[in-house]
Amino acid sequence: MTNLNPWQSAGLAGVMRPGANQGIVVYVDGTGPDTNDGLSVNTPKASFSDALDLCTDNHNDYIIVLDYWAAATEAAWPIAINKAMVSIIGIPYAGALWPQVNPPGATAAFEIQAHGVEIAYLSFNAGATSAGIEWDGTAKWGGEIHHCWFGELGTAQDGIRPGGPYAKIWACRFGAGLTRSGVYMPTNSTRGMIGVPGLESNWFRDVGGVAIEIANQFAQGGIFNNRFALHADVAGGAITLANTCVGVHVDGNSACWGETAVAHNNPYLDNAAADINMWGHNYWNEVVTVPG
Repeated sequence: MTNLNPWQSAGLAGVMRPGANQGIVVYVDGTGPDTNDGLSVNTPKASFSDALDLCTDNHNDYIIVLDYWAAATEAAWPIAINKAMVSIIGIPYAGALWPQVNPPGATAAFEIQAHGVEIAYLSFNAGATSAGIEWDGTAKWGGEIHHCWFGELGTAQDGIRPGGPYAKIWACRFGAGLTRSGVYMPTNSTRGMIGVPGLESNWFRDVGGVAIEIANQFAQGGIFNNRFALHADVAGGAITLANTCVGVHVDGNSACWGETAVAHNNPYLDNAAADINMWGHNYWNEVVTVPG
């Protein structure tokens, strides 16, 4: 492999992790073929699975996605993101939700199976009972997902299902093709952040169920500066915390349904005991409110 030091690669410094100066860059284009070496824009791999085979754990490798739909050459679905500290970065078409990862059946698109995975600038769909991106259930830490789209040009049950500590989700867009949640947290995911102060907001637009549903412990986590245009007038439709949540900080969020704040349900719901979680200024239309 000859393309060392991706931090020096022209045009990529703006999306790379600071200090990412030891890995390689692998390119993916869904038309491939996978007989390509994947090490230049002119010789991309067709599949994520073959691109990941070239990567090394904890090496700050980058997979740059030039174009994609649903490559027939993938080893399996969901695609197993199985290399620690790998970054998967799409090159989006101007003004378009692209490249897209579209599973061929009732499955997730990506399954995170390693620590420290970064995913950005891709659009995801999934099967009717799956999320676009899911964790594998073994508490992989430090996943970061940003500038991705879920349920905008296709469907899924959920956008993202985090399942490990220190996950960070920001600047993502969750749309009406999601039948349940934008972010659904079914397992312990302590110390993560959904929305990050000082960075771009997540946007939840007409998601079919609860936009952010924390269904398990989220101790010392944070939910910051998200924007919600709600699908329906239901209690907790923007954010719902389970009774197992402890020390969650919720601040700077804004939710609306209809034109005014009167005569509808509080979009923030905290099922934990009083004073277990910390609620700051969260807006219900133009009114600052405390959770139900």
